[in-house]
Amino acid sequence: MAVVASFTILTPLVGAPLAGSTTPAPTSPISVSFLPSGEGWMLGAYHCRTDTCVRVEHTSNNGRTWTVETVPAPIQKLMRTTSSDYYPVAQLTIFFANANDGWIYGSVPSGNTNGTTKPVLWSTNDAGRRWSPVSVTSLAMKYGILSVGASHGQVYAIGWNTDQSFGLWRSPISTNSWRRVRTPTLFAAAGGTGMDGALVFKGNSGWLMVGNDRGVTGAARLTSSGHWVKWAGPCANVGGNFAVPVAYSSTSLVDACTIGGFGGNVAPGTPKGLKMSTSWIFISHDGGLTFAPTRQIGVGIPTTWITQVSGLPASPSPGTILVAKPINEGQASPEHLFATSNGGKTWASVYTPSPQTAAIQFITFASPRLGAAIVQITSSTTYLIISTDGGRAWRRTDT
Repeated sequence: MAVVASFTILTPLVGAPLAGSTTPAPTSPISVSFLPSGEGWMLGAYHCRTDTCVRVEHTSNNGRTWTVETVPAPIQKLMRTTSSDYYPVAQLTIFFANANDGWIYGSVPSGNTNGTTKPVLWSTNDAGRRWSPVSVTSLAMKYGILSVGASHGQVYAIGWNTDQSFGLWRSPISTNSWRRVRTPTLFAAAGGTGMDGALVFKGNSGWLMVGNDRGVTGAARLTSSGHWVKWAGPCANVGGNFAVPVAYSSTSLVDACTIGGFGGNVAPGTPKGLKMSTSWIFISHDGGLTFAPTRQIGVGIPTTWITQVSGLPASPSPGTILVAKPINEGQASPEHLFATSNGGKTWASVYTPSPQTAAIQFITFASPRLGAAIVQITSSTTYLIISTDGGRAWRRTDT
């Protein structure tokens, strides 16, 4: 699918091993990246003698077993940087384009008294055995990197460029020869939650978005001539909520839009029957130039928003779509992961995070069958679930 989206959760702090024990402390996943072969890398945090430590774990069998990889001391130091005793504020993500080339990126505290952050970018070309820092200062990046993705031997990064806008950078996958790429202006939101970014590639086409819970603030698409041009995004005409599409081909995309978006405003010309705050499947057959609603997402209370997190909606194959939504059950509203295999005609709950307060925070599919998701239990603990049948069944994996 080549869909890459950033996400932010509080860096987990989980239980440390018993004194004198040689057993590694259990890890709370922060980010995960899989290849269609079943090989994957997980970036996770755990409680250690110096407060918070981070490690990369590797699997070659769809997450059934994991081995601990080496993490450079500077990355360990970054994760131990805190702004208070409440939670670490280093936010890092891992992404691999193939079995050798990968990146760890995100933002860490700048050390200034104003509480700002600075971007970080590390690369590996030997499957994670060695990591090298990329000089983000020389690239004029600021604050943080939102998303990294790869296509046709090139790796792309969305990062802060000014106080109010973002830029796009590109490098050959096997080198660190980064250069700025011209795009339409990608603005930051004036308020709301932290900014998210996403890169989607399929064939010779590509799409990028930045935004937050207020909606999409900047978007662009990659043309066949290799230029990034202004793009409205899938949900622009029905409220503009930040929902990243899945690409089946260079021309066929699917997404899920909540009518009205954050402000509860629907543009003139919205198809009749699309009621405020309902969620619908939207399809494009012209490379994202236009999107049309096909079916309402009929799970739970119609006017309850589907959960907006990175990787959702997910669609590992045409007709199969996954969304997350809280369902009222007495005094509780546990979140369910719902799936349809017939384009939205019928839906079934395929996973309910445990305990009831847990929630899906990130989901990704490396192939039509292999998927992974991070579940947040509390503000400081997470676990990883894996699907090997296209999202119909999920199992928890210990890392």
